[in-house]
Amino acid sequence: MFLARSSRWFNMYGNDFGWGRPVAMKTGASGKSYGITTVNQGPVEGSVDIDLCLPVEVFEAMENDVEFMEAFSS
Repeated sequence: MFLARSSRWFNMYGNDFGWGRPVAMKTGASGKSYGITTVNQGPVEGSVDIDLCLPVEVFEAMENDVEFMEAFSS
């Protein structure tokens, strides 16, 4: 496992250590509590990865909200 933390200069998706390009970036459980949101660059130029720390019920409500899902689906 390779870990880079709190470095906006480290290109998470642009590095290949011989295993292929990363497909996802995980921020881990450290410092996570209700309502914490982390936003990082995504794997494709112009995209973003969003990490939300919310109760399951909130995610279920978001998933069942048609207008919300239309706005965030490709």
